[in-house]
Amino acid sequence: MSEILLQLDGREVSAREGMTLLQAAQSVGIQIPTLCYHEQLE
Repeated sequence: MSEILLQLDGREVSAREGMTLLQAAQSVGIQIPTLCYHEQLE
């Protein structure tokens, strides 16, 4: 799988193909408030 490098909240974040922006943020401890996201839902 390919990876991309993002900047979120001034931090570099590596994200894998298929990852959402929310998942990428959470992978480095950046919390984004959500009301309708649950990782087990598709």
